[in-house]
Amino acid sequence: MNNIAMIRLVFVLLCVSVTGFAVLWYALKKRLLFREYYSIYRTDNRKPGVDYWCLLYDFFIHLFLTRGFLRAITGKYEILYPGEDIRIEKKAIRLAVKIWGAGAFILIIFFSFNNSWYDILLAVFYLYVAGNGLILFEEQKENKKLLLQFDGFLSEVRQYYQMHGMIDEAVYEAMELCKNPIKLHAKCIYGILTEVEEDKKREEYNRHIPDRFLKTFLNLCLIIQKFGDPEVNGQSLFLTNIRYLRQEIHIEILKRDKLRHLFSGLTLVAVFPVMFLKHIEDWAVNSLPQLDNFYSGTPGILLTFFIFLLTFFSYQLLITMREERRAYQKDNTILQAFSKRKGISRLLDIILEKNYGRAKKKEEFLRLTGENLTVRQFTLKSLLYGISGFIICILLIFFIHGANKELKLKSGDLPYATSALSEEKAQALSEHIISYTRQFLKEKATLDKIEKTIEKEGRIREKYLQKIAAEDIYTRVMRIKAEYFKWYELIAAFMVSLGFYYIPSAILMLLKKVRQREMEDEVFSFQSVILILMHMKRADIPIILEWIEEFSHIFRDSLRVCNTELPKGEWEALESLKEKEPFKPFAKLIEELQNSDQIGLKRAFDDVEQERANYLEKRSLDNEISIQEKAILGKNIAFIPFALTVGLYIILPFVLEGLGMYKVYIDQINGAGG
Repeated sequence: MNNIAMIRLVFVLLCVSVTGFAVLWYALKKRLLFREYYSIYRTDNRKPGVDYWCLLYDFFIHLFLTRGFLRAITGKYEILYPGEDIRIEKKAIRLAVKIWGAGAFILIIFFSFNNSWYDILLAVFYLYVAGNGLILFEEQKENKKLLLQFDGFLSEVRQYYQMHGMIDEAVYEAMELCKNPIKLHAKCIYGILTEVEEDKKREEYNRHIPDRFLKTFLNLCLIIQKFGDPEVNGQSLFLTNIRYLRQEIHIEILKRDKLRHLFSGLTLVAVFPVMFLKHIEDWAVNSLPQLDNFYSGTPGILLTFFIFLLTFFSYQLLITMREERRAYQKDNTILQAFSKRKGISRLLDIILEKNYGRAKKKEEFLRLTGENLTVRQFTLKSLLYGISGFIICILLIFFIHGANKELKLKSGDLPYATSALSEEKAQALSEHIISYTRQFLKEKATLDKIEKTIEKEGRIREKYLQKIAAEDIYTRVMRIKAEYFKWYELIAAFMVSLGFYYIPSAILMLLKKVRQREMEDEVFSFQSVILILMHMKRADIPIILEWIEEFSHIFRDSLRVCNTELPKGEWEALESLKEKEPFKPFAKLIEELQNSDQIGLKRAFDDVEQERANYLEKRSLDNEISIQEKAILGKNIAFIPFALTVGLYIILPFVLEGLGMYKVYIDQINGAGG
């Protein structure tokens, strides 16, 4: 295709793209105007304006490439702004535009360079870091804003409740003084408190709003509204629990602020060194040209990928330690759909039946760590990780072979016998050698055939250079043809695949301590419920277990089974619950429930108040220790990429090249002495 035809094709494609975009934009604009004209919220006769943020959201939410990403961002705002669809859409598209703008800027910068595989890898990595950083920043800002507003809201509720003793009215009056987003949550809570069928709305709110402070307050209001608010030691139970809740919120805010302060700048330190790998390579090759074989060959490529991989994991670990994101329940629809396919289902049956004992242990491990996957789904997830690792390793091996072929083809190293040639003649000889090498790669080459071809064509005139060139060409051809996929590389790929297979299990093991902290928080929430219900005359074991289940996340399945088995025998059902959930604080709570059947709730749980006060003190101390430990560990992790860059990418090549030169020097001395 000539240049004129190419220009015409580009022009036609540009016209079609612009026309398609204009038609789609017009259709979406008409749709939005129609929605605003016929909206039930219109109260006047003013002509509706065009909200371009909503237009952008409607446009990108229907595009295949951006739909999933935009829905993920929208889901984060739905938790913070329940019921505010327009506000959610605007905030989601604004954040998405910021991320895409930052991504476009990064792409423009990196693709203005050589567009090598290193630049592409660097661009993809920094696209992820920039996008993830913007999302985390927005999430931190919104969550802190919600917590601070919630603390002020609780203060207002406390004041109004003291005035008239009505929970729903106190929530409503406090809500009128609040701003979004807490005002939206207060509206939801007020709606649940005043709704006749509050169970359904409460379950829906608890499912979509996973924040434990909001859930605790909602269920506290419902319990007091249903059973009353008796005074204990001259104090209202409702107000006492609000005081405890505010203390928890203050501890959480202080903890987050300290973590962000101590971790500020560490992620930048972790992701910064990979930007300079190419500059380090250029400096090293200019200082010692022989190092080009190291950096452009297998060792250099493997080192680059290894440093990128370690940098990525370091970054992820720093984010995990800083954010402490709680694991929320997910639908796992993809894993469910794949695990039901005939071939995959049969494969999973074979794997699990062959290792039945290990499968039962894994099932117990998943339950204790709060993972909401079945053994089949988790095994499938591990298999997908293993297959991904195998594919990545195979692609990397082929890429390395391709890079080595190109390196050996274009190697500028000529035989020592040509060192007396002028620079111009040496350059011409090098070009002829590369040209002949390409030619003989496509056919069966022998040294005699290469010599005859060179002599016949006469591009290299000097006889002695013809022989030297033929030997060099033959050597290069043999080396390039030796770059093929070998059996031990297949074994290496399987080993990498095996390592990737165990990544999901390793992640759960790393999260085990975090899960334990979540279990402690959940047991503390159970104690809050018991502290209220133990003073209610109508409260008994079934009622307590029913309300405890409302607060649960990790223990929910076990508590649900226990509640269904209670009519058959309370003691046996509670014993079975203790066996399923051996976590000490939870087991102690169940034992106290069993004792309450004989000595009463008040006597069985007479130490809960003191345990709760101790828990808050322990949580403050644990936070201080945990923050300091995380800060020390975070600093060490942040400097891993820098240490690898200096140690492996700068020092190691010079050391290896020095040892190689030393060996050659020793061999020459030994040869001269012999």
